[in-house]
Amino acid sequence: MAVFETPSQSPAQRVRAAHPGSGRVASAPGTWVLIGENVDHFGGVTLAGAAALRAAAAVSPRPDRVVSVSARGPLGQEFSAQLPFDEEPADGLGRRWWGLVHTLVQRQVLSRDTAGVDITVESDVPVGAGLGALYAADAAIALALAGAHDDVDTAPFRARLAEICSHAMTTYSSLPVLRARHSVALRGAEGVSVVDYADGSLTQAPHPSRHGVRVFSVAAGLGAPFAESREAIAAHRAFIDAACTNFGVASLRQLPDASGRVAQWVEARRAAGDDTAPDPETARRWVTFCESETLRSLAASKALRSRRANELFTLLNSASEAHSLATPDALVALARERGAVAARPAATGTSNAVIAFVPVQEADAFAGSMAREYEVVEVAAGEPARLEG
Repeated sequence: MAVFETPSQSPAQRVRAAHPGSGRVASAPGTWVLIGENVDHFGGVTLAGAAALRAAAAVSPRPDRVVSVSARGPLGQEFSAQLPFDEEPADGLGRRWWGLVHTLVQRQVLSRDTAGVDITVESDVPVGAGLGALYAADAAIALALAGAHDDVDTAPFRARLAEICSHAMTTYSSLPVLRARHSVALRGAEGVSVVDYADGSLTQAPHPSRHGVRVFSVAAGLGAPFAESREAIAAHRAFIDAACTNFGVASLRQLPDASGRVAQWVEARRAAGDDTAPDPETARRWVTFCESETLRSLAASKALRSRRANELFTLLNSASEAHSLATPDALVALARERGAVAARPAATGTSNAVIAFVPVQEADAFAGSMAREYEVVEVAAGEPARLEG
């Protein structure tokens, strides 16, 4: 195991060298989650930041109705595929980005005359660190493809592009989608972005480093996405969507006494013979978890903005409501034991890594100690996606 070292040459430089011919280049940051990663479907609040590690994409048109994809990660991973433009591929990385191209065409960001495209990706964001490696690549590809648009650097267009990315991944990828990662990669800043799904707003709060800490990702291993809780997350989201439809609300956060009313609704379904209805107590637990996480997210944003460090770290260390998602609890406890003032799962259910906040004076010792058994990546503050001139 080791402390991750960033390659000396930037991914934008590498992708220019690797891409066939000339092409438009964009880069986007990895992202890290402070709190609230499982409440977007509920209409809650997610706090996430941009990381200094980036992915870059180069794109150029081709006339032969082929989507050609070539990608390389920082740990030697490589992927390439030649995908017919008119035939949806099987699940995988190729389908993810093939679907992104098609969604951009359908949303009229790309011309309907698009006949094919070459995509080359170079990334410094390690998969498995809980830093949104695939999201960084999504954002870089989308921004490169949309780079000719007159409004490409405006907030409304970036918001639209983030929504297109998330919609495409929901449609074409089997991995759960955390929409805030696309939003932060395309619209964030050097601090922490507060994404409120009740109204779709994105505002900024100060970075936790102002409280004298360095931020680290700690993982048992790198190189593969975490998918253990994929089915559980899909079930949670499908249930919340069905409940929203039943109660006629855009999100359950708008529904008074949501946990109680949802449990009663489920009981009525089961009494009517609906075998697909979950156990009422399970349904209540799902909604209570979302309500509690949203309140913790709101409290964390207030603590950041008012610079109350002790309150922030207490919130990050506090236990969440009961849920059925996989969490690296032993690694969280170990990080705290070895000097982190706060540590929590990097993204409950979608990552097995941990995000740790360590006092500056103890950070090097912490990283060295953890790196003897785990993969350690420092998470410095980054900048949002940009076109590379």
